[in-house]
Amino acid sequence: MKVSAVRFMLSTLAALAVTGVVHATADDAAAAAADSDVKVLNADNFKEWADAQEIGLVEFYAPWCGHCKALAPEYEKAATSLKDESIALAKVDCTENQALCEEMQIPGFPTLKIVKSGDFDAYNGTRKEAGIVSYMRKQLLPALSELSSDNFNKFTVSDRVVIVGFIEDTASPEYAELESLAKELRDEYSFGVVTDKELAAEQGITESGVVVYKTFDDGKDVFEGDITADALRSFVKASSVPIFDEISGENYSMYAQTGLPFGFAFFDSNESRKLLEEQIYPIAKQYKGAINFVLIDASKYASQADHLNLKHEWPAFAIQNQGNLAKFPFPQDKEITEENIESFVKDFTNDKLAPSYKSEPIPETNDKGVFVLVSDQFEEVAMDKNKDVLVEFYAPWCGHCKRLVPIYDKLGDVLKNNENLVIAKMDAIANDIPSSDPALQVQGFPTIVLIRGDDNSIVEYHGNRSVESFIEFLEENAANSITYDKAALADEEDEEEKEKEQVVVKKDSEDDDVEVEVEVEVEAEAEVVAEDEDDSVPADKAESEKQEDDGHDEL
Repeated sequence: MKVSAVRFMLSTLAALAVTGVVHATADDAAAAAADSDVKVLNADNFKEWADAQEIGLVEFYAPWCGHCKALAPEYEKAATSLKDESIALAKVDCTENQALCEEMQIPGFPTLKIVKSGDFDAYNGTRKEAGIVSYMRKQLLPALSELSSDNFNKFTVSDRVVIVGFIEDTASPEYAELESLAKELRDEYSFGVVTDKELAAEQGITESGVVVYKTFDDGKDVFEGDITADALRSFVKASSVPIFDEISGENYSMYAQTGLPFGFAFFDSNESRKLLEEQIYPIAKQYKGAINFVLIDASKYASQADHLNLKHEWPAFAIQNQGNLAKFPFPQDKEITEENIESFVKDFTNDKLAPSYKSEPIPETNDKGVFVLVSDQFEEVAMDKNKDVLVEFYAPWCGHCKRLVPIYDKLGDVLKNNENLVIAKMDAIANDIPSSDPALQVQGFPTIVLIRGDDNSIVEYHGNRSVESFIEFLEENAANSITYDKAALADEEDEEEKEKEQVVVKKDSEDDDVEVEVEVEVEAEAEVVAEDEDDSVPADKAESEKQEDDGHDEL
């Protein structure tokens, strides 16, 4: 029996057994659906329901999906909150409606889609009740709502953050700029406009202006300056986050979307938290709009401190750029005081601080075919314009990286006599990459790049992971010509073929039932419908999975 022929059926049955989801009777299912404000859809009623919705939201899920389980109670609460506002929420079980989910091109679980009269769009909100409710309410509003004395007060408290423009002349450039930004950011914020001069005066606005109303900090921020979409965009994003509040996995994206650097203040007790609040809040308020200052629980997010090159000594503080991920840890032998933090932040904003890079020690010997590269030697070796440097960035725990080792070692041996070529590898967990070049911001493992010898331009490798393919890539892209013993390469290929044959023989000798059980286990744990042809492991996801049992969370 071929595994592929029964993969979906077996994975579904196995997952149901693991999660304890048993469809005992049709009556039980009907009773559960009756108690829910979420409409259950299937292939028979899906199109009719979707066509009838002025606006609605559909979740495509699988019963065994962990993220779907976490979403379920939030989705139920959101459905209840929205049911009186003509916004319906529904769900489709893709294990029971596989053809429908394939037709809807569902890439993974859960996938949420907005439906408007049978047309579907991506849902880009959060997976919490408040976020779902806020996002869906915005879909009912125009990009820019006209406000009057009748609806002004209700509008300004309708969401966590709302933006109101006070512009009398609807034909003015200021109105056009506000409307343009409102259309761009309509999924994130509610925008309104007041053209009534008397209403504007009641709010203390005597000329064209914009105010961000919010449910935290001082309640509102008044924009000062020329009303342009670019200036407003930065102001709105900076105003949409608190001056100094605690960050977690739930609100991280809210801070990240501002694009501003993070100022992480780590606490491990009520005492250390209070100290940070007293010493850092004045600085956070002073540099609002330049840095997002956040409190972070060290007992939950100690791994974040590791990423920032901080010792586990609390309280602690560090700044990190979002763009190039450069890290600036506050010296832990200094006391955290308002004066010291202000001086540190001032130096950061004036580009007077050098970023911190984690590095393994430089190896005492490094004479093998593959050069072991570390952060402290990166500039000297990788950016040497006299040599082409092929670098593999790997993680020690990455399975794909482990399988590449013998192939990459062989490549190094075959090409070791090329004086103007370096075949290198770098542990990207134990070493930071000391470069702001986006091409060197590793997103998955393994990542393999060629740094050309003439101009240090970077070419990423996407070919097959074989010695021959690597050599073809170097011949096409390296600045310097390469030479190698073709006979030696042929010997390497013969050896690889023998190894493959041995693997095939070993697999053929294994019991079919065992093979099926392994496949079922993998499929039941997977939360992606379609297989990804790119088998590299995302750096952030893999690191999170590696550390999920160490007692710490990931942002």
